[in-house]
Amino acid sequence: MSKVALVTSMTGQDSHYLVEHLLSKGYVVHGIMQCNSLLENDFTEYEYNGQVAPGPNLYVHYGLISDPSFLMDLITTLRPDEIYNIGEGNVNYDECAAPYNSSVSTHIPALRILEAIRFQGLEHKVRYYHSSPSELCSLVNGININEMVTTKYCASETMAMVSDFWTVVNYRNTFGMYACNGILYNHESPYRSERFVTRKISKSLANITLGVEECLYLGNLNALRDWGHTRDYVKMQWSMLQQAKPEDYVFATGVQYTVRQFVIFAALALGIKLRFVGRGIEEKGVIAAIISPIAAALKVGDVVVAVDPRYIRMVDKSKVSANPIKARNTLGWLPETSLQDLVIEMVQADLASAKETIRLKKSG
Repeated sequence: MSKVALVTSMTGQDSHYLVEHLLSKGYVVHGIMQCNSLLENDFTEYEYNGQVAPGPNLYVHYGLISDPSFLMDLITTLRPDEIYNIGEGNVNYDECAAPYNSSVSTHIPALRILEAIRFQGLEHKVRYYHSSPSELCSLVNGININEMVTTKYCASETMAMVSDFWTVVNYRNTFGMYACNGILYNHESPYRSERFVTRKISKSLANITLGVEECLYLGNLNALRDWGHTRDYVKMQWSMLQQAKPEDYVFATGVQYTVRQFVIFAALALGIKLRFVGRGIEEKGVIAAIISPIAAALKVGDVVVAVDPRYIRMVDKSKVSANPIKARNTLGWLPETSLQDLVIEMVQADLASAKETIRLKKSG
């Protein structure tokens, strides 16, 4: 008999790859399309192109996780074997901005899901996965930390995420539930929202290559991030729930790159070699050579990247080099996709999309 999985959000890149992976494993998958997402979340566009359309073994339910009756009724009816609380992707809130919204969107749903599981007497049946972001990782007395969690970042969003993490740990230890946290460093894909810098880079450079845009404006080009492919990360989310006992894991490649390096990789994937001149807010990316006919609309010397002070964060979230050794040793965590291959995949998808947009405009 097929296992039943409930995915708490059908919006965003994680759900795309996770649902795909679960279906390949023979699961019956139920996903929640949160009603507020239809109006507020630009990820939902991919619901309408058939990629999450209901079909064999895939069912979509419309409602709000913050609605206790909706959540309780759904868990009562489905009695799932596994629940994946993957959220709707991190929203880049300003420090201490919209504290109530931050708390409601992160902390309360995790607590309500775990309580709903207990209320139905399913605490020894359901396996629960919770996605936690890398912002929870910081430095303790100068030592890199892994599954021990603290933070120096004081935004209300982060406080809610810390509460989420320890709520999962508490329910595991107190009630013996199979509940675990996956601490995920940055994971990207062609389905990443344009609100995130990686997708902004791939889409803008694709448009610039075809002459649709003139320049890509970014913030701190020296910002370091550990980027991996979402497809690799969701496989480990599933793997966590297949273990004999629940544990928390860090998922990361263990390698950091600057935003500038990401830009360079994306430009090369489009047949453009860049050189950077100037420093600070005066830094610019200039075309040094064109090595592919794809970029025929451009010429050597064109400025295609510039710094805009408006995009420089006053308080950047703490980022440290991740150590995914526990996941590697226990789960066999080895990222299958290099950053260069990830960038190529994102750029090719955005280039194809830009070409199609141009074709449609020309055809009226």
